[in-house]
Amino acid sequence: MKPYYSDELVTLYHGRCQDVLPTLSDVAAVVTSPPYADQRDGLYEGIPEATYDAFTLQWMNAAVPALTPTASVLINIREHITGGVMSDYVHRTRMLVRSSGWVELDELLWVKPGTPPLGDPHRMRRSWERILWFSTTNRPAVYATHNGRMSDGVGMAPSVGPSTSWVGGARGHVSGVARSADYCEVSTRSVPNGIDHPAVYPQKVAAWMMRNVTVEGDVVCDPFAGSGTTLLAAKTSGRRAIGIELDERYCEIAAKRLAQGVLDFGASA
Repeated sequence: MKPYYSDELVTLYHGRCQDVLPTLSDVAAVVTSPPYADQRDGLYEGIPEATYDAFTLQWMNAAVPALTPTASVLINIREHITGGVMSDYVHRTRMLVRSSGWVELDELLWVKPGTPPLGDPHRMRRSWERILWFSTTNRPAVYATHNGRMSDGVGMAPSVGPSTSWVGGARGHVSGVARSADYCEVSTRSVPNGIDHPAVYPQKVAAWMMRNVTVEGDVVCDPFAGSGTTLLAAKTSGRRAIGIELDERYCEIAAKRLAQGVLDFGASA
């Protein structure tokens, strides 16, 4: 398939991810924010709640031939509330994917300070979103300190003198880079203005996600590339990137953003 856009680090395809994914190879991580169920009708092709679990499993299974043996799949998503009741499609999706042989490694969070007061007015303001973490193995590539910070309280130093009975005889702390927390705190206000896409997520979030599970030079794939945020984050972080987008309008937006250069918004731990 001919790319819609390509440069030295990024390739963008216009098409269905289920068709393109099996043709790829050496993907170290899938980092994506897919369409949420039954949201933003008319702005992009939506997926009904009733079939969202099967849809997710379909595209994830399509990605398997492209993945390295230690690859991760990171999915940014959160269910909505309708009529005062929280939808169950994310829960059903997680259980179907797990029952089909995928390993759910953990649930990470994107904390969103300063979010606008959207959503159900009879509920608390929605200020976080899920990042579901899957792999085909329970020992994927993980770089827990890539988003970490220097600390004087890392781990436990070997005990000095008589052994102790706690923590295997270890005590004290050492200095170094601590493991990242299992959440990133990034305001939606960090998203640039003027991008004609209904659900642009911050480049900081995509960068944080991929830095946890890849190193520079690795290939990161976004099957729902949208306006190209993940692709930009990969370039900023020294990764290679492959994007797939069904809607040509958004392919055009992503291609323009990529051609204009990379804005380094960094990562937040």
